[in-house]
Formats: sequence, structure tokens, C-alpha cells
Amino acid sequence: MVKKLALFTISLGIFCSSFGKANAVDIFDRNITLEEVETTQKGWCDALLKISETYHEKGFKVAKRLSSKIIDIAYGYDLGPVAFNPTWTFKEKNFRSTKRGALSYFVGRDPMFKQDIGFAIGSPESDRSKWINCKIENSIIQLLGGTANTMGNVTFTAENGFTSTVDKTWTFLKTYEGNIKIILHESATPFR
Repeated sequence: MVKKLALFTISLGIFCSSFGKANAVDIFDRNITLEEVETTQKGWCDALLKISETYHEKGFKVAKRLSSKIIDIAYGYDLGPVAFNPTWTFKEKNFRSTKRGALSYFVGRDPMFKQDIGFAIGSPESDRSKWINCKIENSIIQLLGGTANTMGNVTFTAENGFTSTVDKTWTFLKTYEGNIKIILHESATPFR
């Protein structure tokens, strides 16, 4: 019986292959690579600098539209709530599990999140000097199949010389479409 089943399976395979199926091999692989993690992190920094530049050159409305598009691409809000705890938040509004909360954090001016001054716009001083550099230094990267965790420091430099270094932890998820999305973003000022 087993031999007959094996012969039937082989025959079926030969029969089906004669209908012009290409010899290509499909590979299903959702494993995140080190290169993908580092590219995604660099893309996050580049996007932050672009938001800041856009705000200073084209104004709030254009920067907000750009931020919204970037959040759609970079964060997994389309998949569900994101565990996002940004640096410049406090009290009852410090966690941003929705896109609206993330957008407010990046550009500010949302009455639901009155504390937000718009981190991506620039440095926190009154002149809001634009960000000109964003440097990531990972302390650890864990590649865990379809997800990856990173922990380290990110240093931001503004045009006026203001510099800030934060502790940052990210979790990235590789979607079935092959996109890398941030599903956890924890940021904090180091204890001094």
C-alpha cells in the first residue's frame, strides 16, 4: 500500500509538471537579517531628519503629512497596537499605542496630547533647531526568526549644536509581504 501511494505521488508530480509549471523554486522565509535591521534603523534616522528638514523649510502641514506617511511605512499600526513609549512623554499620555498618538509625538499640535512639542521637528529649545544628525549605536541585536530586538543608544544633533542621547529598544516584525515594521519602540533618557 505504501509503495502504491509513493508511486501514485511520484506519477502525479510528473503528470502535473508536464502542464508547463515553471521550474522556479518558491521560498517562504520571514527571517529578519542583520542587514534588514540595520537598514530599517538607518531609514528611521533618515526619516526623522527629513521630517525636521521639511518642517523648517515647508512648514507644519507638509511635515505632518510626511510624518503620517512615514509612520504608515515604519510602524505596525496597520497590524494592531504598537508598544510605543517615546522619550519626551509623561504621566497618563506616555504610551502611544495608536497612530494618532505617534503622529502627535512626532509633530505635536494634537489637542488630545497637549504635552507634545513635536520631537521630530527639532531640538526642544524655543528656537526648535532642526535635527541634522542621527546616529545609532546598538549594544545588542537579537535576530529571532520573523522578529528582531535591538537595544542601544541613539544620538541626535541639532543645527544649533544641541545634542541628546537616548536609550532605545526596538522590536521589528517582518510581515508576510516582506516589510519590516516597528512593533515596539521604547525610548528613555539615560539616568545620570
